[in-house]
Amino acid sequence: METELKLLLAPQDLRRLRRDPRIKALQQGRASTRRVHSVYYDTPERALLRAGLALRLRCDGGRWLQTLKTEGRAAAGLHVREEWEWPLPGEALDFGLLATTPEAKLFRAPSLRAKLAPVFRTEFERTRLRLGFADGSLAELCLDSGHVRSGRRASAISEAEIELLAGSPARLYELALELLERLPLRLGQASKAERGYALARKEPACPVKAAQLELDGRGSVAAAFTTIMHNCMAQVQANEVGFLAGKDPEYLHQVRVALRRLRACFSLFKNVIPQAAFAPVMVQLKEQGAALGRARDWDVFVHETLRALREQRADESAVIAFERRCARLGRAHLRAAQGVVASPAWQRLWLELGRLLAEGVSMPEHAAFSLPLEGFVASLLQQREATLQKRGQRLQELDAAGRHRLRIAAKKLRYAAEFFATLFPKRRVRPYVQSLAGMQEVLGRLNDAATLLRLLPEVAAGARAPDARVSGMMQGWSAASTHLQLDALGRARDHWQRQKPFWKSPHGNSERG
Repeated sequence: METELKLLLAPQDLRRLRRDPRIKALQQGRASTRRVHSVYYDTPERALLRAGLALRLRCDGGRWLQTLKTEGRAAAGLHVREEWEWPLPGEALDFGLLATTPEAKLFRAPSLRAKLAPVFRTEFERTRLRLGFADGSLAELCLDSGHVRSGRRASAISEAEIELLAGSPARLYELALELLERLPLRLGQASKAERGYALARKEPACPVKAAQLELDGRGSVAAAFTTIMHNCMAQVQANEVGFLAGKDPEYLHQVRVALRRLRACFSLFKNVIPQAAFAPVMVQLKEQGAALGRARDWDVFVHETLRALREQRADESAVIAFERRCARLGRAHLRAAQGVVASPAWQRLWLELGRLLAEGVSMPEHAAFSLPLEGFVASLLQQREATLQKRGQRLQELDAAGRHRLRIAAKKLRYAAEFFATLFPKRRVRPYVQSLAGMQEVLGRLNDAATLLRLLPEVAAGARAPDARVSGMMQGWSAASTHLQLDALGRARDHWQRQKPFWKSPHGNSERG
């Protein structure tokens, strides 16, 4: 099992890392530097990629190695995956060695063997240092500088990998936090293999939604919490680079969704995690997420609400001028949010969270800790549903603030249902979650109408001569949209209430699928 923390640095900072006083203090023995050349194999149909595997031949300082790795998981820069590695006499795949792994059946197929061919290559210089920590933990620091290539396409490699050899992965996070005080580093989400496949596809990157969660109903509450947290963190980091590039607003949306899911996870498990340990992280998460929330509000306002208005009154100069002013404000909020994500504070947040999870301090002795996971989950879902029922009473009398609280309750219940979905029969989970999604969609449109009114004063404040007529049109649009959506909200709420809670069996108990 390979466990390593990946850090991305500029080439000049990679050299500074090699000379860092903390690294020198931890170093055991002499460093070694070698040229490393790797060839990754797959079929034209990408059979290995679909199976979550990476197969390579590597020449490391003149020595050939064959390596098979599983996809594993990556969150907060920590990559955990299974790995098998064997020395070879030369540059040729040895299928007999692959037959000794759990993936033997796949590699026994003659058709697959015949189709395996090089897909991409990596060429880099690697400097290795052995690190020893005070508690006895051991790690190997690898400083890699070079390229990954597929055909004529290439991408630079400039990264540090800290692989745990023995002890606790928390030491890796602590070291990275120290280095962050002196070096501009970022957590690396993609492995070299993932980057190589991306080059080989010759397709632009796209926003990443949350990966399917797989929880073990026989597992512990602590294991479920950690799995969900890693899933949410992975979604954040998978969309970071695209968000910073600013080419597709969907990246911002996915980062926001991931942050909300993360906070929902904290809320779900708040009674079984040590509040004192996680409170500082939660405060940072809320503060830094606020800038992304403002950017997302402006993105929806400019690209959806104003676009609809423009289509109806495209020839009016006042509307065009208003739209341009709003677009400038939207770009300013986007830059502010990108500044947050590009900051050292953002990296520190994920390193701190990774450290807490790696230390295993998430679950102290608690009465709920001894519950079977399914019983614990059923209780949580029941509480969330009761909250949503309470928030939805006297629906037509709710003001904008009340509808916002209802929207938050629906969102939290939906996230909880999606987190634990694999513990229950799919045929019962799907209609329940779909009904929640329908109610959430209507509440989202109502929230957009309310947000419009909140943003208008900022638009007026930045105008030399505010156009009262356009502002009035926007207020009218908000009122009309709210009126139309209130009837839809009642229907969506009634549809949800007709769904049977999937965590209850016909006899009233939770049932595992």
